[in-house]
Order: sequence, then structure tokens, then C-alpha cells
Amino acid sequence: MTEFKYPHRVSTLRERLPEVAENNPAIAALIVSNLENCRYLTGFTGSNGLVIVTPDEALFFTDGRYEIQAAKEVPGFERLIMPQGTDLAKAAAEQIRKRNLPNAGFEEASVTVKAFSALRVALDGENGDGKQIALTGKSGYVESVRAIKDADEIARLRNAIALADRCFDYIVTAAKPGLTERELAWKMEVFMRESGADRLSFDSIVGSGPNSALIHGRPSDRVIGSSGEPEFLLLDFGAELNGYCSDMTRTLVIGGEPSDKQRAMYDAVLRAQLAAIAAVRPGAIGKDVHAVAFKSLEADGLSQYFGHGTGHQLGRVVHDGRALGLIDEVELRPGMVVTVEPGAYIESLGGVRIEDVVLVTETGNEILSKSRKDLVVLS
Repeated sequence: MTEFKYPHRVSTLRERLPEVAENNPAIAALIVSNLENCRYLTGFTGSNGLVIVTPDEALFFTDGRYEIQAAKEVPGFERLIMPQGTDLAKAAAEQIRKRNLPNAGFEEASVTVKAFSALRVALDGENGDGKQIALTGKSGYVESVRAIKDADEIARLRNAIALADRCFDYIVTAAKPGLTERELAWKMEVFMRESGADRLSFDSIVGSGPNSALIHGRPSDRVIGSSGEPEFLLLDFGAELNGYCSDMTRTLVIGGEPSDKQRAMYDAVLRAQLAAIAAVRPGAIGKDVHAVAFKSLEADGLSQYFGHGTGHQLGRVVHDGRALGLIDEVELRPGMVVTVEPGAYIESLGGVRIEDVVLVTETGNEILSKSRKDLVVLS
């Protein structure tokens, strides 16, 4: 049989099938319905797919629209092409029943009530041994494999992050008083797409003046610099390139030299970010890294204005898993890629956030984002 495109991903998932079962009998088949997880395992880029992995087989389901595409993109898997409109979960259940498998695991977080009902009905009754086919629902088992990036993934992430770095260089030349937030966001999108991005990682955040204090603010028609005084300009953006995302935040001052309060606030957030980055290493627990950032801001009297986690995992999607939040028990391991992005947001002063992408290495970490972090002042 033709080799899998990503053989180590499938083999690692197979090794972890006993973990899915927990205290139950070993899982005989894992139904992977989350499309990003399907793409991760197979390389398939279409919009409809499902995977079954057993200790001995790997099946890929899609519909007739993608027959030619799947033949090119999904080597190694047994491909089952269904009529368009077929419930793939039901088709998967029929294959499990056909093989007389005793049980199956499924991704409960990505299965709708309707799909689960179809799955349950299709597996209800007796298999060839006169036993019901048991279902075990759990989330995160494919994601736990995805969390450790391989060399190909890290190379793709580097390219996406380098594109975001180039976009920041462009922003420094393009951001001017008189533009609206929406106009600047559009210029950023055009630059990233013309630079090769497949799409944005997420809708860009462009917040100026009081809008910079909105943690997830949307670009508005506010004119940048319209306060007539120096103001913060917060930019959170990223590009998806070859299936992997970048994510960067930088905060500038526009309209003149910053006030002492603005500079002190920026410096405090930068100190917190650098301290948190230094805490990113193998074996570190996510919430402990967050605590480092929080305590740094607390020492500067700003922790009450820090209302979010310090970071998240990054990969095929921009939020590729939890990592550095207040309650995150995630243990950092070599190959994980996380963002480090503390911030402080004061309605009367504006907001500051500084974000880099960091790779956990065997001995510590590597900062993948290369853009400058001194306080850039634009007149």
C-alpha cells in the first residue's frame, strides 16, 4: 500500500488509543470527525472528510466532489467516496459494524447531537459476537498529538511568522494619522495577501486611542490620531500560509511623543512579556507561566488591568489549544508552539499588548517572532 503522507502522525495516534479508553477496554477504532484533525492526519484540504483509525487500518471518508482531490492528497488511507449528502458519521459506523469491532471512540467536542444520534443508531444492536458496539466520547486525543509540532510544521510556522514580521515593517510605514482603523486593517490585509498569505489567521484587531483598551476590538471608522494627542495604536494580526498560522501583537504610539504614563505602561507590559518568555521551558506548567506575567504587572500596579490569559498554542489554527491561561495545567513539552501576549488595558489611557510566538525547545525556548519591541513612535 502507498505510504501515508504523515506516517508518524498516524502511528503516534495509534499508540495513544489505549489512553482514549481510560478504564474501558482498549479502543478498537477512533472516529476523527474534526476537520482540522482530519487534515492534520491526512493532508486533505477539502471541506468534508472523516477518518477512522484502528490498530491495523486507516480509512478516509469524503463525498464525490473530492474523489480526484482525495486520490492526490490522501495516500495510504483506504478511501471511501460517498454520494454527496451522505452522513459520514453513519457511513463510518457501518464500516465499524462491518468489521465486527467491539467498540469505538469519537470526538465528542466536534460531533453534533444529530451526528451522534445517527452514530448511536447505526451502532445499536448486536455485532457478529452478539454484543453491542460501545461508544466512548472524549476530546483532545488528536489535539494532544497535534500539540507537538514536527520539523515540517515548524518550518511552515516560521514562514507564516516571517510574513507577519514583514507586515509589521509595512505597518510602520503605512500607519498615519488621518487613516481610519478600518482603512489600516484593509491595508494590512492587502499587504499580507499580496505577500503570499492564503488568508488571514483571524480578523485583524486595529484599535487606536480609547479603542486600544478593547481587548478584542474590531476596526472601526475612528480616525487614528483624532484625539490630537499621542495615543496608543494596538495591532493584533496574522497570516495563514500553507496551512499554518502566525499571530502577532504590537502596540505603537501615534501622534507625537508618549506621555510618561504611556511609556511606563508600555515598559511594564514589555517587562511582563520578557519575564513570561523566560519562564517558557520544557516541564513548565501553563498557569505558572501566566503567574509570572501577572506578578510582573502586579509589581507595576497594573495586574488589575490584565484580563486575559498569557497565551495559547498556535498551529493549523490560531487558537490551536490551551496553554498559558490562569487555570491551564498544560505541561510544556519540546515542539510545542505558544504565544506569549500579556497586556494592560485602561479605558482612560488605552491598551498595550505585546505578543510573540515562542517554540519550546529541548533546553528552553526560541522566539520565532523577530519584529522589534521597542516603543515605536509615529508622528
